[in-house]
Amino acid sequence: MSEVVIYTDGACRGNPGPGGWGALLISGEHRREISGSDPQTTNNRMELTAAIEALRALKRPAEVTLYTDSKYVCTGIKEWLPNWKARGWRTADRKPVKNQDLWEALDAACNGHRISWRWVRGHAGDAGNERADQLANEAIDALLGIRWRIIEIGCVELVNRRPTGRHFHEYLNPDREIDEGAAKVHGITLRDLADKPRFRDVAERLLEFIDGAELVIHNAPFDVAFLDAELARWCRELSREPVTILSRCRVLDTMALAREMHPGQRYGLDALCKRYSIDNSHRTLHGALLDARILADVYLAMTGGQSALALEEASVVGPVAAGPAEVVQVVTTGLSLKVVAANDEEVAAHEEFMQRVMKASGGKALWQ
Repeated sequence: MSEVVIYTDGACRGNPGPGGWGALLISGEHRREISGSDPQTTNNRMELTAAIEALRALKRPAEVTLYTDSKYVCTGIKEWLPNWKARGWRTADRKPVKNQDLWEALDAACNGHRISWRWVRGHAGDAGNERADQLANEAIDALLGIRWRIIEIGCVELVNRRPTGRHFHEYLNPDREIDEGAAKVHGITLRDLADKPRFRDVAERLLEFIDGAELVIHNAPFDVAFLDAELARWCRELSREPVTILSRCRVLDTMALAREMHPGQRYGLDALCKRYSIDNSHRTLHGALLDARILADVYLAMTGGQSALALEEASVVGPVAAGPAEVVQVVTTGLSLKVVAANDEEVAAHEEFMQRVMKASGGKALWQ
C-alpha cells in the first residue's frame, strides 16, 4: 500500500451558515488540494465532508495518516461510530445520531484503507492544517462571490431605544479594483480609498464597538458573510483564533422581520421607509453610515411603533450617574388626591388604539 498523509478542515460563516471544506493530500513528492462548499450547513458537517472527500479522492487502497482539528470527527470515528451502528444509529440515550448521512458516508469511504486518525490543534502553526483551513475559507469566499472586499462600515449606537451619539464609521482600502456596477450604487472609487486604512487596521476597534451588543442589519446573512470573510482573513494573517460576528454579538435581521410582519409585501429598506413614513429623500447613493441611521429609524418603528415616549426626551442619552440613588420619603398624611376616571368614550378610544397596536405588532404586544 502507498502511504498518504491527509490534512482536512471545515469552516462555516455562522453555524449554521455558508460553509466550506478543504483537504491537502500528500504522497511522497506529490501534493493534491481539493475543496468545496455548501450554502447552508454547519461546521461539523464541513469537517466530516472534508474527510469523506479526501478519502474518496484516493484511487487505490492506501496507508493513510489523516490529521483533523475536529475532535468531533476524530473521537466520533474512533469511539462513537461502532456503538452507533450497533444501536441502529442511535446515541446512548436512544436519540437519532446527528449527521447520520455523513457518518455513513465516512464509514464507507474508510473501506479498503488502513487509516490512522490524528487530532491536531487548529491555528497552532501546523502547516498542513493551516493550508486545509485556508482552502476551506477560500471555498466559502468563492461560494459567496467574494471577489469584492468591504470598502465602508457604518454603525450607530442605540441604548434603551435612544441614539447615544456614538458611531463607528470607516472607509477601507480594498487593495483591488472596485466593480463598476458596485461603484454606481455607492459612488466610491478606488482612488477615493487610496489613503484609507485596511480592514486589518480597524478590526479590533470594530469588534470593541459591537462586542456584546445586538447588531441590527437589513439582509443580515449577506453583510455578516462579508464581515466574517474579512475577519477570517484577518485572523489567518495574525495566526489567531477564529473570530466571527456571532461569536461577539447577537444579530437581528430586519429583512427577515419585515417578511414575518408583512408577508407578501415589499421589504427593501426604501419600501420600509415608505411604509413607516420615514424620510429617506436624502438617500441618493448607498452610504454605510447614512443607511445605518435610516435603518435605526426603521427598526424603532418596526419594533415599537414609537421611538419616543418620554415627555421630555433628549436626542442623545447622557451619562448615568454612578452610585446609589437618593431615596426621598413623601409624607401623605392628610393629603387628598383626586382620581379622574376615564369615561366610556375615552375607554373605547383606548381599546381601539390598543387594537391597532396589536395589529401593527403582529399580536406580539408584551402586555397580552
